[in-house]
Amino acid sequence: MKISLIAAKSINNVIGNGPDIPWSAKGEQLLFKALTYNHWLLVGRKTFQSMGELPKRKYAVVSRQGFKPENDNIKVFVSIDDAMEFLNKITDHVFVSGGGQIYESMIKRANTLHLSTIKQEVEGDISFPPIPNYFELVFEQDFESNIDYKYQIWRKVKRN
Repeated sequence: MKISLIAAKSINNVIGNGPDIPWSAKGEQLLFKALTYNHWLLVGRKTFQSMGELPKRKYAVVSRQGFKPENDNIKVFVSIDDAMEFLNKITDHVFVSGGGQIYESMIKRANTLHLSTIKQEVEGDISFPPIPNYFELVFEQDFESNIDYKYQIWRKVKRN
């Protein structure tokens, strides 16, 4: 199964401040919507609750809090491994969509990183993990907006 991490981060790697995203860059979320359409998203409970359910997506939510799904598009798991075991049986591609602990746990398993870097330093308490050196940048595009940002695709490199 292909595993893609998708995130927006500031230039100082902040992805959140509590339940909030500390910026609003016009157009940036359209990349997320386009890439994740009709896919499974692996998310933590807090991230799911702050983002809400987006149409035409299915969710594997990791929660130790006894979170109850509202419909059949949301499955809840007590661990990332349980979620991945389930997803491996039903899909060939999952997008890991946060939060910080989920990204930290999954970056080593990922094949691809889809990162938008907001060209601002912001304050926050949740960060995206450092990109391991076995990923290489394969695509990059700058966007001008109310807050400029850069979209990048990183792929895991097979080393001998």
